[in-house]
Amino acid sequence: MPIPRLGTLKIFSRAAQGFHIFFTLAGLWAVLAMAAWLAIRAGLLPSPDGNLPTAWIHGHEMLFGFTAAAAAGFMLTATPVWSRTPALTGPPLQGIAVAWLLGRAGMIFPHLLPPWWSALADALFFLGFLAFISPTLWATGNRVHRIFPILLGLFAAGDLLFHLETLFGFPTARAGLGLGGNAILFFLVMTGGHIMPMFTREALKARGVDLAFPISPALEILGAVTMFLLVLADLFLPDHPLVAWSCLAAGLVQVVRFLRWHGHKTLHDPLLWVLHLGYFWLVAGLLLRGFARLTGSHDDVSVRHALYVGAMGLFTLGIMSRISLLHTGRPAVAPRAATMAFLTVASAAVIRVFLFSGHPTLATWLAGGLWIVAYALFCAAFLPILTAPDPARPAG
Repeated sequence: MPIPRLGTLKIFSRAAQGFHIFFTLAGLWAVLAMAAWLAIRAGLLPSPDGNLPTAWIHGHEMLFGFTAAAAAGFMLTATPVWSRTPALTGPPLQGIAVAWLLGRAGMIFPHLLPPWWSALADALFFLGFLAFISPTLWATGNRVHRIFPILLGLFAAGDLLFHLETLFGFPTARAGLGLGGNAILFFLVMTGGHIMPMFTREALKARGVDLAFPISPALEILGAVTMFLLVLADLFLPDHPLVAWSCLAAGLVQVVRFLRWHGHKTLHDPLLWVLHLGYFWLVAGLLLRGFARLTGSHDDVSVRHALYVGAMGLFTLGIMSRISLLHTGRPAVAPRAATMAFLTVASAAVIRVFLFSGHPTLATWLAGGLWIVAYALFCAAFLPILTAPDPARPAG
């Protein structure tokens, strides 16, 4: 099937679904926001807000800009499939996307737009997004589905805490970034347990390999409880050793969970191994952060990048790639550019966390440059697909 030229379909048309719009925005913002961050560090661009550290602005836009767009694209696409209800399209979807765009404009041009602009736009984005998925997921009767709106609500609360400092000077921005990051990690834990065994089982069955993927309700509950304890500890006792022990407890539970998914048998399929590699980074990042907090072996910022670049970066790439292919009627075969993007983000995570420990500026530049290359490759491979006319819709 020939790939249409970029722009032959307007992603804001009535036919566009959540993944069309938000995966396009997420891919572009991943490149632009990182490039802007590096330009600010180099002194080529002024800081968007002199009242907050530039690193916090960077963190906000990677979490509540890029990651939020990817999460919206995933949930607005998966929710109708899980609930067997029509997908959100047309003006309501367009309105949510416009709110997201206005939020980014408010963060980029604070000297042109009032401080409340970005806060209000972000609030409208989250309210519109959650208003669609929450009642639908609750109606499915699946307890796992019902936790997703709660976690994304916590994510939105993190954004609110950040904006409370920009608006009123409350010292809550750091807590908001931590809450937002932990909420998304919790979201990945629940999403991974929901979809990765299914994806892996189906792919292995197609190759004639039939393996058991046992689900332990006790293990699933323990995983959720330990992640919730981490969220609470990091929010209310950010400097207490309880954060370290919560990380270690959550990481150990996820090790057991992860080993039951037969990830070592997915090396033939980049769309599968990227998810397993992303989840490996989540497990490793939780354990590393716990040990680092107890021993001082790594600074907390570097360790968090194991979770943000490694886990979130890879998992997001994998999910966006898979959905973009399957939900436009294409086979689940990763384009070469996508595979290169997966490897590039993995390299960026290793560099940012482990290499050049004595030269953090060099590590930041190298990792940031690799991130830009990776998501530029994603855009090159998938924006023509996401903007193609009349994509086929998946059955069911």
